[in-house]
Amino acid sequence: SMLEITRRDARRQALAGLIDYAGLFPPTSLELESAVAEYRAARTGADAWLLDRFICPAGRLVDLARVLVATMQPREAAWSLVVTATPEEARLVSDFAAELGRSARIDVVEMKLPEGATSARLADLLATFDRVVFFEVPWQEAVVESLALLAATRAASGRSLGAKLRCGGLTADSFPPVPVVAGFLVECVRNRLPVKATAGLHHPIRHTDPITGFTHHGFLNLLAATALAHAGAPVDTIAAVLAETDAAAFDLGSGGLSWREHRLGADALSAMRRDFFVGYGSCSIAEPVADLTALGILPVGE
Repeated sequence: SMLEITRRDARRQALAGLIDYAGLFPPTSLELESAVAEYRAARTGADAWLLDRFICPAGRLVDLARVLVATMQPREAAWSLVVTATPEEARLVSDFAAELGRSARIDVVEMKLPEGATSARLADLLATFDRVVFFEVPWQEAVVESLALLAATRAASGRSLGAKLRCGGLTADSFPPVPVVAGFLVECVRNRLPVKATAGLHHPIRHTDPITGFTHHGFLNLLAATALAHAGAPVDTIAAVLAETDAAAFDLGSGGLSWREHRLGADALSAMRRDFFVGYGSCSIAEPVADLTALGILPVGE
């Protein structure tokens, strides 16, 4: 049937729910009301299927609750939130989970991996937050050890957790080098840790920003790299796909995702997104949609 064909469209498998909306964060740093309005418009628009959660810092949950309660439309589906928090902010998360009631739910907490953390300390944090927690792993040092710690914590605590990678920022040294990202992905696959990415992923293909001179990772590069890592590709292949700057080397159509001679079908992409690459935070929804449209990847037919 027509429905079956649509369901197997590899573009849907690869891209569905790929973007968590980070409009409150730099470089966009929208006012709360504007970010809420932009996310609300996007979640009811034609490209809503690309969108996952709204990201809010723990310290702004009280303001978000106020704005949501005041602006929720009749019959509007509950919002799903990611909250960025410090270990000390657990109380804010539980208080506002109660306060938000039916308008929103906090599904995921993201926090920096505390320095010198032990498995017991992380298990305590998981218990305090009582949510799926993605720990942001500092890629500048001890990546292998940090990821092994996360895997050990999960095994000991029986709790869902994942690793978060910061791919950029406001300074040149906040962009992780290609070999570091490739190594990070391989270790996450080895440890069976789900991955989230954030920061700097403004465009699909790796590129140098003409204003700052910073070279940004591309979110399509990252998608292909995570898919290849999940399929067991060696680290040098993963590094090569991350380093690719030629858009013509990629193809994402109804049949699959390919990079040069490597090809991944809809089922492989679906499994990778379910078990490994959760998605990435973007402060714009319109920008990735425009870029994917320019590449001929969107729109995807119903």
